[in-house]
Amino acid sequence: MKLPKLALAVFLAASASGGGVTAFVSPAQTPNRSINNRSPTNRRAGGAVSSRQRASRAAAAFAASPFSGEDFSSAAAAQAKRGKRPRSPFVHASTKSAASSSSSSSPSALGASIEEDIEIVSSTSAASNFEAASLASSASSAANNAPVVPSRDEARSAAATFLSQYAGESAASIVYSKLVENDVTVVNGYSGGAVLPLLDQFHGEHPRHGVDPETGAPRKIRWITNSNESSAGHIGEGFAKSAPAWKDGRMQAGVIVATSGPGVTNLITPITDAMCDGVPLVVLCGQAATFAPEAAFQSCPAVDLTRPITKWSYQITSAAEMPFVMDYAFYVARNGRPGPVFIDLPKDLQNQVITDDLIADFTAGLVDVGGESWNVPPTTASKTASFDAPFVGLSTHTRPDGRGHYALHLGEAGEGLAFDVVEKAEGGTGAGTALRPTLSLRQGGEESFELDTHPTNTIHETKIETDGSTTTRVGKLTPAPGLATSTSDAVLADMLDLIRQARKPVIMAGQGCNDAPAELLAFAEALQIPVTTTLHAMGVFDERHPLALNMLGMHGHATPNFMVQECDLLLNIGSRFDDRITGALGSFLPEARRAAVEGRGGVIHVDIRKSEHAKQVEPNFFVHSTGVDFLRAINAELGIGGDKDADVKPATTTRSWLKYKAELEKEYPVPVP
Repeated sequence: MKLPKLALAVFLAASASGGGVTAFVSPAQTPNRSINNRSPTNRRAGGAVSSRQRASRAAAAFAASPFSGEDFSSAAAAQAKRGKRPRSPFVHASTKSAASSSSSSSPSALGASIEEDIEIVSSTSAASNFEAASLASSASSAANNAPVVPSRDEARSAAATFLSQYAGESAASIVYSKLVENDVTVVNGYSGGAVLPLLDQFHGEHPRHGVDPETGAPRKIRWITNSNESSAGHIGEGFAKSAPAWKDGRMQAGVIVATSGPGVTNLITPITDAMCDGVPLVVLCGQAATFAPEAAFQSCPAVDLTRPITKWSYQITSAAEMPFVMDYAFYVARNGRPGPVFIDLPKDLQNQVITDDLIADFTAGLVDVGGESWNVPPTTASKTASFDAPFVGLSTHTRPDGRGHYALHLGEAGEGLAFDVVEKAEGGTGAGTALRPTLSLRQGGEESFELDTHPTNTIHETKIETDGSTTTRVGKLTPAPGLATSTSDAVLADMLDLIRQARKPVIMAGQGCNDAPAELLAFAEALQIPVTTTLHAMGVFDERHPLALNMLGMHGHATPNFMVQECDLLLNIGSRFDDRITGALGSFLPEARRAAVEGRGGVIHVDIRKSEHAKQVEPNFFVHSTGVDFLRAINAELGIGGDKDADVKPATTTRSWLKYKAELEKEYPVPVP
């Protein structure tokens, strides 16, 4: 719903506490975009407000402000008018919330979690009202820590400040610099003419490499030449799966470098495998120059080939995009459900050097996401990739404290993320700025990609009534760390009651449990619930444990398949309901479905991606969270692993169920060495 033109002005008002500036972004500044009338402010005031009411309020507020009748293009201009020092275009990241998600380099700044920063507020779903209410109590602290870039000009200035750190570097040099920033230690690949500028950066005699004083060897990323590109891709997968977790607790990304044409096509299989298995990969491939004719030597539509099998695929159009592209690539590959990303590097752009003029031209051309200029292709658009829209744009966001601001939108309009430019945390190596995720939904934008990347720790209940109808509620999972010792949410309490009363429960542990083996073991032992694992979770639960059911599904064992079909409560933690597990959906979980109608069981599904909610199986409770956060929260609520006695059902509740397990295992033995 759009506001009348009377309310299209940008209203800047000094806050009563300290002269802070609040920017209410208008449709006049964001063409073809509607303003959501269910903002946190409106919800706290008691529900939706009509467009006429909002227009009247905005007009009255603007008329009463000290800026009425004057034209101010930015918050900085308004502050200068009032004799105050203009706000910096970027925000210092040394506050408590920022320090937890920023470090001496941009990768750690990008490793923010939903618990450490400000939580996402959905503007359309039922979760919106609940999440906004839960955030209202912390609005004052958020106001002190929330990055604010009130105007387009200041957002562009922040982007220029970020880019200036790489002035004088070529795109190929920036790729290597970003690999170093992301603590990459090894790269697998295969040589080719179209990727030679990038390969030069790995040469031991390149002047960029210092010398290790202890060994006398160059300090550089280890380059491994594989037998072919396909081998490089699979080895990159193996590295990502087996490498220790990065400092933010997430998987490290495997990095692969290859050339154009056959180099790309030979990578299709490992990229697809990584997408199916949830393995973070950053794939960098050379491409024919942008000025090359059609059907040039070893050119192919690499982006079009890889788009269906990656989380994100993109061909750069300027060296000025490179710092943003690399940060975004590592962030998308490693956050949400991990997966591969693909970056296509035309040879001429690998050699393009970032200059002051290039920075000025690039940042001046940043436009609003979805605006009139959004789909105008640049003059350098390559014929080897279809042009969709600019990679870097401007998007408007409303912080939980009600303040609006412009952020840098990276990626496609419908499948992109917003980032703020912040100063690197104090105490780190070097100075400069880094990107940090905004973690709030874009006004008028799509929320699915955002919610698949950043879990909200919300619980979505679907209750089946006796007449077959359903009712829904949304609650909050107690966040970790600093967990409460008692249940404070009604939806959470009902979910815990369902777990306590179940007589035939089964835990289905998926890949999302791989970073929570201790929490999973404590939960299963305290409640005496048998555990089956998916293929990608094998090893997270000791297969020799008395509660272990081993792997389920078409390629699994008989006992877990029988027990899943006969269970009254299935707890799916960190796994999508793959067809190799469910078989025919109409015949899957008959007893749990019956128990759900009778109110004594059902399905609890925990997944990091909101889009998995009821995608295959309709759960009674869908928990939009990570496996480790869910288990820590539930264990804390039940007192498992804490000082107090666990508030759980006695072991006799599942005794007959475990006896049945032993009988099945005797009939269908599974030898475990």
